[in-house]
Amino acid sequence: MVAPPILLGSICAHLARHRELQSELRARPELLPAALEEFLRLFTPYRGFARTVSAEIELHGRRIRPGEPVTLVYASANRDEAVFPDPDTFVLGRPNIAAHLAFGRGRHACAGMPLARLSMRLALEELLRRTSAIEAGGAVESARMPEIGAVSVPVRLRPA
Repeated sequence: MVAPPILLGSICAHLARHRELQSELRARPELLPAALEEFLRLFTPYRGFARTVSAEIELHGRRIRPGEPVTLVYASANRDEAVFPDPDTFVLGRPNIAAHLAFGRGRHACAGMPLARLSMRLALEELLRRTSAIEAGGAVESARMPEIGAVSVPVRLRPA
């Protein structure tokens, strides 16, 4: 329940800084699913998770033994320039957007993933449909551990 408001805050802060993107998404709402995936990649609200290794493995020249803790940092993985060229830039229609790890992967994927996508898409649709402009209204306050993103985003919403 913490992640959706943080993600929505980060989206609002980004849109307030990029009015041309607001206009494009209002004019072409069919782009919202792709935009949402890029927002999820760029503004993943959870830093990551930790696990304990159960079998010895070698990764990138380092041997990891059973019992050792490892951490996957989603925010870092989703900005890996080997996977996402120009990783700190919002790219609408990024061809490999399905590679992002905002919801984890495999057996550790977020069980609420479909609900999160639906609620974020509906929030974004309504926000853009009911406004003509989203403008910055003050300083953005960032979250602390374990989340990452905006927890307070003062904005001015101009009605449609």
